[in-house]
Amino acid sequence: MIQKNLFLLICICITRSFAWGQEKAEKWGEIPSEDLQMTVYPQDSAAAAVILQDVGSIQMNTVGGQYQLWFKQHRRVKVFDVKAFAEGNLRIPYYSYNGMEKILDLDVQLILPNGDKQKVKSDNVFTEKISRYWSAKKVFIPNLQKGSIIEYRFELRSEFITRLHDWYFQGELPVRWSELSLSVPTYFNYVYLTRLPRPLDVKESQLIGDTWHNRYGMRQLPAIRDEPFITTLDDYRAHIGFQLASVSFPNQPERKFMTTWTDLAKSLETQENFGQQYMRDKKFDDLWEVISPRLNPGTEPTDSIVQKVMRFVSMNIKWNEVDDITLDGSLNDAFARKTGSTAEVNLAVVALLRKVGLDAVPMLVSTRDNGVTYPAYPFREQFNSVLAFLRKPEGNIVLDATSPYFSPGQLRTRHYNGNGWLVDSKQPDWVDVPAPEMSQAWYGQLALSESGEMAGKFTISVTGAIAADWRAALEHLETKSFLKKHFATGYPEIVLDSIVLTDLYNYSKPLKIGFSCRIPNTSTVVNDFIYCRPVLDFLVDENPFKSLRRTFPVNFAYPFKGTYVLHLQLPPGYVVEELPEPARISLAGDGGKISFICSSSKPEMVQVQFKMNLANTRFEPEDYAALRRFFDLAAEKTQLQLVLKKG
Repeated sequence: MIQKNLFLLICICITRSFAWGQEKAEKWGEIPSEDLQMTVYPQDSAAAAVILQDVGSIQMNTVGGQYQLWFKQHRRVKVFDVKAFAEGNLRIPYYSYNGMEKILDLDVQLILPNGDKQKVKSDNVFTEKISRYWSAKKVFIPNLQKGSIIEYRFELRSEFITRLHDWYFQGELPVRWSELSLSVPTYFNYVYLTRLPRPLDVKESQLIGDTWHNRYGMRQLPAIRDEPFITTLDDYRAHIGFQLASVSFPNQPERKFMTTWTDLAKSLETQENFGQQYMRDKKFDDLWEVISPRLNPGTEPTDSIVQKVMRFVSMNIKWNEVDDITLDGSLNDAFARKTGSTAEVNLAVVALLRKVGLDAVPMLVSTRDNGVTYPAYPFREQFNSVLAFLRKPEGNIVLDATSPYFSPGQLRTRHYNGNGWLVDSKQPDWVDVPAPEMSQAWYGQLALSESGEMAGKFTISVTGAIAADWRAALEHLETKSFLKKHFATGYPEIVLDSIVLTDLYNYSKPLKIGFSCRIPNTSTVVNDFIYCRPVLDFLVDENPFKSLRRTFPVNFAYPFKGTYVLHLQLPPGYVVEELPEPARISLAGDGGKISFICSSSKPEMVQVQFKMNLANTRFEPEDYAALRRFFDLAAEKTQLQLVLKKG
C-alpha cells in the first residue's frame, strides 16, 4: 500500500532519453573552500550536520562467467555541532550469508576545518556479525571536531541480480545533493519502484551500445526523522528500488523472473525449504507423533484443535526472534532443537493443521520494520516473515505461534502491516490483516484519608497485546511482584493484598486482576487543602507527539480503548473545592473519542469516568494537528488534580 502523500513512479526499464537538469558531484578529496568555511546549512539553520553529497552507482559486470552487481557509494557529511558527532560512527550493513555480498575498498577520511586530511586507519575498522545472514562494517572516526567533514566511499559486490541495491535520497540529516547512476545491459528488464515526495530533479537515460545508463538525482531534501507510531522510516524517505522482471538474451527465449502470483506460489510450494516442509509428512512426522494422540479430528471442535496445535508448537519450537520465510533444515530439526524462526514456527502450524484435514496455508507478510508491500508485483523479496492462515466456513483466521500467549487471530505487533499474501497455487490471494483492538479498563473503589493515603479495591481488565504481554510476564513473576513492578514508578510504596487472577490461561478472554491496595503519599496535604490526583494509571500519561508538524502519516499498530472508573470517598469533613469541567473530543470520521466526567452525587463521594477510544490506526499529515490535540487532552486528564478543602 503506497502512502497517500507520496508520489508513486512505477515503470519498466526506460526506453528513451530524457533529462531535467544537471548537478555536479565533487571527486574524492576535492573539498570546495565554501564547504570548509560553512558554519550553518542555509536551508536548515538548526541542523547539526548536513549531507553535502551522497553519490551512488550500480553497474552490472561479469566475473567468471557469472553476473555481479557492483554498487559504489561516496558520501560527504559536514558536521556543525557536537550533537552530530555520532556521524563519526559509521555502520555499513551487507548480506554476508554464504559470501553473497562483500565490501571492498572502504576508504574513510576526516577533513578538518583548516583543510587538513586525516585518513582513518584500519585499526578503527571492525566487522560486526549481526545475524547468520547479515554483517556490518563499523568505523570509528577519531579526532572529530565541529566544522569537520567526514568523507567515505566503498564498493559492495553482490551476487543478487534479481533485486538491485535500494537507494534512499533522503535521511535523518538534510541532504544537499543525492544521486544514483545505473548501468544495465538492455536485455535485463527491471521494474522501478519509487516513492518520492516530489518529482526527481535529475532524470536522465542514454543508450550506449547494448547498455542503458540512467541517472537520478534530488537536491535540497529536508531531514526526515523518526517519529512515534510509524511502520519504518524507509516507507517515507525518498527512495528508488529495482526488481528484475525478465531477461532477454540475444537469440534466446525470454526468461521471466516476475511472472504471476500463481507461478510464484507454485514455485514456493515445490521448494525444499518452504512448501515441501508442510506438504511432505516426513518433514514433520516427529511433531505429529507427539501431538496426534491429543487431537480428535472427528469429534473435536475446530477451534479446540487450533488452540492445541498453536500451544503445542509455541511451547516446543520457541521463537528465536528471527523473521524468515524459509528453513535451513526441516521442521523435525526445529522440533529437535526446540527453537526456530517465524518460518519454522508457523509452517509447523500449517503442517499440523493440514494433517488433520483443515484448510491451512502459509501467509507471507512484510513486518512493519521491513516496509510496505507491492501487491501489483509478484516478487518474493518484498516479504520477510510468514504466518499461518486457516480457511473455515465460519470465518477465516490468521495464526501466529511465536508466542504461547496468543489466541487465534492475535499476532505480534510487528506483523500488523496491513496485508499478507497466501501461498496457494490454487487460490493465491492478498488478504487484509486488520489488528484486533487492545484495551485496558480500570474499576476502583478507594477511600482517601486526611494524610493523603488511598486505600480500597481495584480490578484491571486487559485484552489484546497488553494481555499477551502481561500473561508472559506472569509466567515468570509472582503476581504481587508483577503489580509492584507495574506501580513502581508512580507509587513505589504501594501495599497489595487479596490478589485474584481471572482467565490467566484462557487466552480468548480478557485477563483480569483484582486486588486490594493501600497507597501512601498519593496526595499533597497543605493546611486545610488536599491536592489529589484521581487517575492513578491509564494508557496515556503524556502526549507522545512532540513535533508541531508531521509530513508523513501516523500509523498505529492496532486500535485501542481505555476506560477508567473510580469511586473516591473523601476524608470526613472535606469537600471538593471545585469539580473539573467535563470534556469531550472526537476525531473526524469517528476515528477516536475521549470523554471525561467528574461528578459528585454525595458531598463525601466523587466519581471519575474517563474513556478514550482510538478506532482508526492511520492518520494522514493533514489530520496530525487534531490528533495531537486529542492526545494533549488525554494527557491533561491523567494529570488532573482534585482540590479538596476542609469544611
